[in-house]
Amino acid sequence: MTRAAILLLTSQTSRLAGPSLALLLLAALWPAEAFGRFASAYALASLLGLLPATGLSAWLLDRSARRPGAARAMLRQAWSALALAAPLAGALALAVAAASPGFEAGLLLCLTAAMLLAGAADNGFAAFRAQRREGPVTAIALPANLALLTGAAVFASNGEIAVALGWLAIRAGQVAAIAIAAARVLPPASEPAASLRSALPFFGSQGAGVVYGQADTLLVHALVGEVAAGLYAVGVRLLQLASFAAQSLAQWFQPRLAASAVCSAEWVAEQRRLWLGLALIGGGGAIGFAFILPPALPLLLADTDASAAQLVQIAGLVLAARCFVAGQWIELTAREREVQRARDSWLLLALFLALAWPLTLHLGAAGAMAAHLLALGPIAALSGRSLARARRCSQADHGPG
Repeated sequence: MTRAAILLLTSQTSRLAGPSLALLLLAALWPAEAFGRFASAYALASLLGLLPATGLSAWLLDRSARRPGAARAMLRQAWSALALAAPLAGALALAVAAASPGFEAGLLLCLTAAMLLAGAADNGFAAFRAQRREGPVTAIALPANLALLTGAAVFASNGEIAVALGWLAIRAGQVAAIAIAAARVLPPASEPAASLRSALPFFGSQGAGVVYGQADTLLVHALVGEVAAGLYAVGVRLLQLASFAAQSLAQWFQPRLAASAVCSAEWVAEQRRLWLGLALIGGGGAIGFAFILPPALPLLLADTDASAAQLVQIAGLVLAARCFVAGQWIELTAREREVQRARDSWLLLALFLALAWPLTLHLGAAGAMAAHLLALGPIAALSGRSLARARRCSQADHGPG
Protein backbone atom coordinates (compact mmCIF):
# COMPACT_ATOMS: atom_id res chain seq x y z
CA MET A 1 0.00 0.00 0.00
CA THR A 2 2.83 2.41 0.85
CA ARG A 3 4.53 1.83 -2.50
CA ALA A 4 1.25 2.31 -4.37
CA ALA A 5 0.58 5.54 -2.49
CA ILE A 6 4.04 6.89 -3.32
CA LEU A 7 3.59 6.00 -6.99
CA LEU A 8 0.17 7.65 -7.08
CA LEU A 9 1.52 10.79 -5.44
CA THR A 10 4.40 10.90 -7.93
CA SER A 11 2.20 10.40 -10.98
CA GLN A 12 -0.46 12.86 -9.84
CA THR A 13 2.16 15.45 -8.95
CA SER A 14 3.69 15.19 -12.40
CA ARG A 15 0.32 15.19 -14.19
CA LEU A 16 -0.99 18.23 -12.36
CA ALA A 17 2.19 20.14 -11.61
CA GLY A 18 3.79 19.64 -15.04
CA PRO A 19 1.34 21.76 -17.07
CA SER A 20 0.85 24.28 -14.27
CA LEU A 21 4.59 24.81 -13.76
CA ALA A 22 5.04 25.06 -17.53
CA LEU A 23 2.44 27.83 -17.70
CA LEU A 24 3.97 29.65 -14.74
CA LEU A 25 7.34 29.45 -16.49
CA LEU A 26 5.83 30.96 -19.63
CA ALA A 27 4.28 33.69 -17.48
CA ALA A 28 7.76 34.56 -16.23
CA LEU A 29 9.36 34.44 -19.71
CA TRP A 30 6.75 36.20 -21.82
CA PRO A 31 5.24 39.70 -21.62
CA ALA A 32 1.95 39.87 -19.74
CA GLU A 33 -0.13 40.34 -22.89
CA ALA A 34 1.49 37.39 -24.71
CA PHE A 35 0.98 35.10 -21.74
CA GLY A 36 -2.60 36.28 -21.26
CA ARG A 37 -3.32 35.48 -24.91
CA PHE A 38 -1.75 32.01 -24.63
CA ALA A 39 -3.46 31.29 -21.30
CA SER A 40 -6.84 32.18 -22.77
CA ALA A 41 -6.25 29.92 -25.79
CA TYR A 42 -5.12 27.16 -23.42
CA ALA A 43 -8.30 27.54 -21.37
CA LEU A 44 -10.54 27.37 -24.44
CA ALA A 45 -8.61 24.36 -25.82
CA SER A 46 -8.97 22.64 -22.44
CA LEU A 47 -12.69 23.24 -22.59
CA LEU A 48 -12.98 21.78 -26.09
CA GLY A 49 -10.60 18.87 -25.57
CA LEU A 50 -11.22 17.80 -21.98
CA LEU A 51 -15.00 18.24 -21.88
CA PRO A 52 -15.70 14.89 -23.61
CA ALA A 53 -12.76 13.11 -21.93
CA THR A 54 -13.12 13.90 -18.24
CA GLY A 55 -16.49 12.19 -17.78
CA LEU A 56 -15.10 9.09 -19.48
CA SER A 57 -12.13 9.06 -17.08
CA ALA A 58 -14.39 9.23 -14.02
CA TRP A 59 -16.60 6.50 -15.51
CA LEU A 60 -13.58 4.24 -16.11
CA LEU A 61 -12.18 4.87 -12.65
CA ASP A 62 -15.43 3.88 -10.96
CA ARG A 63 -17.04 1.28 -13.23
CA SER A 64 -13.96 -0.69 -14.28
CA ALA A 65 -13.01 -0.99 -10.59
CA ARG A 66 -16.34 -2.75 -10.13
CA ARG A 67 -15.92 -4.90 -13.29
CA PRO A 68 -12.22 -5.61 -13.94
CA GLY A 69 -12.98 -8.02 -16.77
CA ALA A 70 -14.55 -5.19 -18.77
CA ALA A 71 -11.65 -2.73 -18.37
CA ARG A 72 -10.11 -3.34 -21.81
CA ALA A 73 -13.41 -3.03 -23.62
CA MET A 74 -14.33 0.09 -21.65
CA LEU A 75 -11.03 1.80 -22.50
CA ARG A 76 -11.49 1.00 -26.21
CA GLN A 77 -15.01 2.37 -26.01
CA ALA A 78 -13.81 5.56 -24.32
CA TRP A 79 -11.13 6.16 -26.95
CA SER A 80 -13.62 5.52 -29.75
CA ALA A 81 -15.96 8.10 -28.26
CA LEU A 82 -13.10 10.62 -28.08
CA ALA A 83 -12.16 9.95 -31.70
CA LEU A 84 -15.72 10.71 -32.73
CA ALA A 85 -15.69 13.94 -30.71
CA ALA A 86 -12.36 15.16 -32.14
CA PRO A 87 -13.67 16.56 -35.48
CA LEU A 88 -16.38 18.51 -33.67
CA ALA A 89 -13.86 19.96 -31.20
CA GLY A 90 -11.59 20.99 -34.08
CA ALA A 91 -14.46 22.61 -35.98
CA LEU A 92 -15.48 24.57 -32.89
CA ALA A 93 -11.89 25.76 -32.40
CA LEU A 94 -11.75 27.06 -35.97
CA ALA A 95 -15.16 28.70 -35.62
CA VAL A 96 -14.14 30.54 -32.44
CA ALA A 97 -10.88 31.68 -34.05
CA ALA A 98 -12.79 32.98 -37.06
CA ALA A 99 -15.29 34.84 -34.89
CA SER A 100 -12.83 36.30 -32.37
CA PRO A 101 -9.66 38.19 -33.32
CA GLY A 102 -8.23 37.38 -29.89
CA PHE A 103 -7.63 33.71 -30.84
CA GLU A 104 -5.23 32.53 -33.54
CA ALA A 105 -6.60 29.55 -35.50
CA GLY A 106 -3.35 27.58 -35.71
CA LEU A 107 -2.55 27.98 -32.02
CA LEU A 108 -6.06 27.12 -30.88
CA LEU A 109 -6.33 24.08 -33.17
CA CYS A 110 -2.93 22.77 -32.04
CA LEU A 111 -3.73 23.20 -28.35
CA THR A 112 -7.14 21.58 -28.81
CA ALA A 113 -5.55 18.51 -30.41
CA ALA A 114 -3.06 18.34 -27.55
CA MET A 115 -5.89 18.53 -25.02
CA LEU A 116 -7.82 15.75 -26.75
CA LEU A 117 -4.73 13.57 -26.50
CA ALA A 118 -4.28 14.58 -22.85
CA GLY A 119 -7.87 13.46 -22.26
CA ALA A 120 -7.16 10.12 -23.96
CA ALA A 121 -4.13 9.71 -21.71
CA ASP A 122 -6.27 10.39 -18.63
CA ASN A 123 -8.69 7.69 -19.81
CA GLY A 124 -5.85 5.19 -19.93
CA PHE A 125 -4.53 6.25 -16.53
CA ALA A 126 -8.02 5.88 -15.03
CA ALA A 127 -8.30 2.33 -16.42
CA PHE A 128 -4.90 1.43 -14.92
CA ARG A 129 -5.66 3.10 -11.61
CA ALA A 130 -9.00 1.31 -11.28
CA GLN A 131 -7.01 -1.94 -11.26
CA ARG A 132 -4.59 -0.43 -8.71
CA ARG A 133 -1.72 -0.49 -11.21
CA GLU A 134 0.12 2.69 -10.28
CA GLY A 135 3.50 1.62 -11.68
CA PRO A 136 2.66 2.08 -15.39
CA VAL A 137 0.86 5.36 -14.66
CA THR A 138 3.96 6.80 -13.01
CA ALA A 139 6.33 5.38 -15.63
CA ILE A 140 4.40 7.14 -18.40
CA ALA A 141 3.12 10.28 -16.70
CA LEU A 142 6.35 11.44 -15.08
CA PRO A 143 8.58 11.69 -18.20
CA ALA A 144 5.73 13.08 -20.33
CA ASN A 145 5.01 15.92 -17.94
CA LEU A 146 8.67 16.67 -17.35
CA ALA A 147 8.88 16.94 -21.13
CA LEU A 148 6.04 19.50 -21.11
CA LEU A 149 8.00 21.66 -18.68
CA THR A 150 11.21 21.22 -20.69
CA GLY A 151 9.37 22.04 -23.90
CA ALA A 152 8.09 25.29 -22.43
CA ALA A 153 11.64 26.31 -21.51
CA VAL A 154 13.17 25.26 -24.84
CA PHE A 155 10.52 26.60 -27.23
CA ALA A 156 9.38 29.73 -25.37
CA SER A 157 11.75 31.98 -27.33
CA ASN A 158 10.29 30.65 -30.60
CA GLY A 159 6.78 31.80 -29.81
CA GLU A 160 3.41 30.44 -28.83
CA ILE A 161 2.85 28.06 -31.74
CA ALA A 162 6.22 26.38 -31.18
CA VAL A 163 5.31 25.59 -27.57
CA ALA A 164 1.90 24.26 -28.65
CA LEU A 165 3.41 22.00 -31.34
CA GLY A 166 5.92 20.63 -28.85
CA TRP A 167 3.17 19.82 -26.39
CA LEU A 168 1.11 18.14 -29.12
CA ALA A 169 4.01 15.82 -30.00
CA ILE A 170 4.56 14.95 -26.33
CA ARG A 171 0.88 14.09 -25.78
CA ALA A 172 0.82 11.90 -28.89
CA GLY A 173 3.81 9.92 -27.62
CA GLN A 174 2.18 9.56 -24.22
CA VAL A 175 -1.00 8.04 -25.68
CA ALA A 176 1.05 5.62 -27.79
CA ALA A 177 2.90 4.46 -24.66
CA ILE A 178 -0.41 3.95 -22.82
CA ALA A 179 -1.82 1.86 -25.68
CA ILE A 180 1.21 -0.43 -25.53
CA ALA A 181 1.05 -0.70 -21.73
CA ALA A 182 -2.68 -1.45 -21.73
CA ALA A 183 -2.10 -4.77 -23.51
CA ARG A 184 0.19 -5.83 -20.67
CA VAL A 185 -1.40 -4.20 -17.62
CA LEU A 186 -5.17 -4.57 -17.88
CA PRO A 187 -6.83 -7.86 -16.87
CA PRO A 188 -7.76 -10.32 -19.64
CA ALA A 189 -11.03 -9.36 -21.28
CA SER A 190 -13.84 -11.50 -19.88
CA GLU A 191 -16.79 -9.11 -19.97
CA PRO A 192 -18.25 -6.68 -22.50
CA ALA A 193 -17.99 -2.96 -21.89
CA ALA A 194 -20.61 -1.30 -19.77
CA SER A 195 -23.07 0.75 -21.78
CA LEU A 196 -22.02 4.32 -22.39
CA ARG A 197 -25.41 5.27 -21.00
CA SER A 198 -24.00 4.47 -17.57
CA ALA A 199 -21.41 7.20 -18.20
CA LEU A 200 -24.02 9.94 -18.64
CA PRO A 201 -24.13 10.93 -14.93
CA PHE A 202 -20.34 11.12 -14.96
CA PHE A 203 -20.46 13.36 -18.02
CA GLY A 204 -22.96 15.50 -16.14
CA SER A 205 -20.84 16.02 -13.04
CA GLN A 206 -17.38 16.04 -14.62
CA GLY A 207 -18.43 18.13 -17.62
CA ALA A 208 -19.62 20.88 -15.34
CA GLY A 209 -16.27 20.72 -13.57
CA VAL A 210 -14.36 21.20 -16.83
CA VAL A 211 -16.48 24.21 -17.81
CA TYR A 212 -16.18 25.58 -14.28
CA GLY A 213 -12.40 25.17 -14.36
CA GLN A 214 -11.85 26.92 -17.71
CA ALA A 215 -14.69 29.40 -18.22
CA ASP A 216 -13.32 31.71 -15.52
CA THR A 217 -10.13 32.54 -17.44
CA LEU A 218 -12.12 33.11 -20.62
CA LEU A 219 -14.56 35.34 -18.75
CA VAL A 220 -11.74 37.46 -17.29
CA HIS A 221 -10.17 37.70 -20.76
CA ALA A 222 -13.43 38.84 -22.32
CA LEU A 223 -14.33 41.37 -19.61
CA VAL A 224 -11.05 42.95 -18.54
CA GLY A 225 -8.44 41.99 -21.15
CA GLU A 226 -5.34 39.89 -21.72
CA VAL A 227 -3.18 41.34 -18.92
CA ALA A 228 -5.83 40.62 -16.27
CA ALA A 229 -6.37 37.17 -17.79
CA GLY A 230 -2.66 36.47 -17.45
CA LEU A 231 -2.65 37.53 -13.79
CA TYR A 232 -5.75 35.46 -13.10
CA ALA A 233 -4.21 32.44 -14.86
CA VAL A 234 -1.19 32.69 -12.55
CA GLY A 235 -3.50 32.60 -9.51
CA VAL A 236 -5.43 29.67 -10.93
CA ARG A 237 -2.25 27.71 -11.63
CA LEU A 238 -0.99 28.27 -8.09
CA LEU A 239 -4.36 27.05 -6.84
CA GLN A 240 -4.14 23.98 -9.06
CA LEU A 241 -0.66 23.20 -7.79
CA ALA A 242 -1.98 23.30 -4.24
CA SER A 243 -4.97 21.19 -5.21
CA PHE A 244 -2.94 18.30 -6.61
CA ALA A 245 -2.84 16.53 -3.24
CA ALA A 246 -6.63 16.68 -2.95
CA GLN A 247 -6.99 15.30 -6.47
CA SER A 248 -4.53 12.55 -5.61
CA LEU A 249 -6.74 11.60 -2.67
CA ALA A 250 -9.74 11.41 -5.00
CA GLN A 251 -7.83 9.14 -7.40
CA TRP A 252 -6.72 6.96 -4.50
CA PHE A 253 -9.98 6.63 -2.57
CA GLN A 254 -12.62 6.56 -5.31
CA PRO A 255 -11.78 3.08 -6.68
CA ARG A 256 -11.22 1.75 -3.15
CA LEU A 257 -14.59 2.98 -1.97
CA ALA A 258 -16.23 1.66 -5.15
CA ALA A 259 -14.70 -1.79 -4.63
CA SER A 260 -15.92 -2.06 -1.00
CA ALA A 261 -19.42 -2.63 0.32
CA VAL A 262 -20.96 0.64 1.47
CA CYS A 263 -20.80 1.04 5.26
CA SER A 264 -18.57 -2.01 5.70
CA ALA A 265 -15.69 -1.62 8.16
CA GLU A 266 -13.20 -1.23 5.30
CA TRP A 267 -15.40 1.35 3.57
CA VAL A 268 -15.84 3.45 6.72
CA ALA A 269 -12.09 3.38 7.43
CA GLU A 270 -11.34 4.63 3.90
CA GLN A 271 -14.02 7.31 4.24
CA ARG A 272 -12.46 8.63 7.46
CA ARG A 273 -8.98 8.71 5.94
CA LEU A 274 -10.35 10.64 2.96
CA TRP A 275 -11.94 13.34 5.11
CA LEU A 276 -8.87 13.66 7.34
CA GLY A 277 -6.59 14.08 4.35
CA LEU A 278 -8.82 16.71 2.76
CA ALA A 279 -9.03 18.66 6.03
CA LEU A 280 -5.22 18.77 6.30
CA ILE A 281 -4.81 19.89 2.69
CA GLY A 282 -7.52 22.54 2.84
CA GLY A 283 -6.40 24.01 6.16
CA GLY A 284 -2.69 23.92 5.42
CA GLY A 285 -3.17 25.33 1.93
CA ALA A 286 -5.26 28.24 3.17
CA ILE A 287 -2.54 29.19 5.66
CA GLY A 288 0.17 28.97 2.99
CA PHE A 289 -1.78 31.12 0.54
CA ALA A 290 -2.48 33.72 3.23
CA PHE A 291 1.00 34.13 4.68
CA ILE A 292 3.68 32.48 2.50
CA LEU A 293 2.77 33.11 -1.14
CA PRO A 294 1.99 36.87 -1.13
CA PRO A 295 5.51 38.03 -0.16
CA ALA A 296 7.03 35.44 -2.53
CA LEU A 297 5.12 36.55 -5.63
CA PRO A 298 7.53 39.35 -6.67
CA LEU A 299 10.36 36.82 -6.53
CA LEU A 300 8.49 34.38 -8.76
CA LEU A 301 7.03 36.71 -11.38
CA ALA A 302 8.16 40.09 -12.58
CA ASP A 303 4.79 41.45 -13.71
CA THR A 304 2.89 41.27 -10.42
CA ASP A 305 1.22 44.11 -8.52
CA ALA A 306 -0.67 44.59 -5.27
CA SER A 307 -3.81 42.93 -6.65
CA ALA A 308 -1.89 39.65 -7.11
CA ALA A 309 -1.45 39.24 -3.34
CA GLN A 310 -5.16 39.79 -2.76
CA LEU A 311 -5.99 37.27 -5.47
CA VAL A 312 -3.86 34.48 -4.00
CA GLN A 313 -5.20 35.09 -0.48
CA ILE A 314 -8.74 34.58 -1.77
CA ALA A 315 -7.51 31.52 -3.67
CA GLY A 316 -6.42 29.97 -0.35
CA LEU A 317 -9.96 30.21 0.97
CA VAL A 318 -11.23 28.74 -2.32
CA LEU A 319 -8.86 25.79 -1.83
CA ALA A 320 -10.25 25.06 1.64
CA ALA A 321 -13.85 25.29 0.40
CA ARG A 322 -13.13 23.07 -2.60
CA CYS A 323 -11.55 20.40 -0.39
CA PHE A 324 -14.70 20.29 1.73
CA VAL A 325 -17.03 20.03 -1.28
CA ALA A 326 -14.70 17.48 -2.91
CA GLY A 327 -15.10 15.20 0.09
CA GLN A 328 -18.87 15.42 -0.22
CA TRP A 329 -18.79 14.67 -3.94
CA ILE A 330 -16.37 11.74 -3.69
CA GLU A 331 -18.60 10.16 -1.07
CA LEU A 332 -21.75 10.78 -3.16
CA THR A 333 -20.10 8.95 -6.08
CA ALA A 334 -19.06 6.09 -3.80
CA ARG A 335 -22.68 5.80 -2.66
CA GLU A 336 -23.75 5.74 -6.35
CA ARG A 337 -25.41 9.15 -6.08
CA GLU A 338 -23.65 10.60 -9.12
CA VAL A 339 -26.88 12.24 -10.31
CA GLN A 340 -26.94 14.47 -7.22
CA ARG A 341 -23.29 15.28 -7.75
CA ALA A 342 -23.99 16.21 -11.37
CA ARG A 343 -26.86 18.48 -10.32
CA ASP A 344 -24.70 20.26 -7.76
CA SER A 345 -21.83 20.61 -10.26
CA TRP A 346 -23.99 22.45 -12.77
CA LEU A 347 -25.54 24.59 -10.05
CA LEU A 348 -22.04 25.56 -8.92
CA LEU A 349 -21.19 26.59 -12.47
CA ALA A 350 -24.40 28.64 -12.78
CA LEU A 351 -23.84 30.37 -9.45
CA PHE A 352 -20.23 31.16 -10.31
CA LEU A 353 -21.13 32.69 -13.68
CA ALA A 354 -23.91 34.77 -12.12
CA LEU A 355 -21.52 36.15 -9.50
CA ALA A 356 -18.37 36.39 -11.61
CA TRP A 357 -19.74 38.74 -14.25
CA PRO A 358 -20.46 41.72 -11.94
CA LEU A 359 -17.59 41.00 -9.54
CA THR A 360 -15.01 40.81 -12.34
CA LEU A 361 -16.24 44.06 -13.87
CA HIS A 362 -15.91 45.85 -10.51
CA LEU A 363 -12.87 44.11 -8.95
CA GLY A 364 -10.99 42.60 -11.88
CA ALA A 365 -9.24 39.23 -11.54
CA ALA A 366 -9.67 39.17 -7.75
CA GLY A 367 -13.43 39.52 -8.25
CA ALA A 368 -13.52 36.37 -10.37
CA MET A 369 -11.67 34.47 -7.64
CA ALA A 370 -14.07 35.81 -5.00
CA ALA A 371 -16.98 34.54 -7.10
CA HIS A 372 -15.62 30.99 -6.72
CA LEU A 373 -15.62 31.33 -2.96
CA LEU A 374 -19.13 32.81 -2.75
CA ALA A 375 -20.58 30.15 -5.06
CA LEU A 376 -19.14 27.24 -3.08
CA GLY A 377 -21.06 28.07 0.11
CA PRO A 378 -24.60 27.26 -1.09
CA ILE A 379 -23.32 24.21 -2.99
CA ALA A 380 -21.69 22.83 0.17
CA ALA A 381 -25.04 23.15 1.95
CA LEU A 382 -26.96 21.48 -0.89
CA SER A 383 -24.45 18.63 -1.30
CA GLY A 384 -24.43 18.18 2.47
CA ARG A 385 -28.19 17.67 2.45
CA SER A 386 -27.91 15.05 -0.34
CA LEU A 387 -25.12 13.29 1.51
CA ALA A 388 -27.07 13.24 4.79
CA ARG A 389 -29.99 11.58 3.00
CA ALA A 390 -27.68 9.03 1.37
CA ARG A 391 -26.14 8.18 4.73
CA ARG A 392 -29.56 7.67 6.31
CA CYS A 393 -30.56 5.32 3.48
CA SER A 394 -27.33 3.36 3.85
CA GLN A 395 -27.82 3.01 7.59
CA ALA A 396 -31.37 1.76 7.01
CA ASP A 397 -30.11 -0.83 4.50
CA HIS A 398 -26.92 -1.94 6.24
CA GLY A 399 -27.25 -0.91 9.84
CA PRO A 400 -24.91 1.51 11.62
CA GLY A 401 -21.42 1.85 10.05
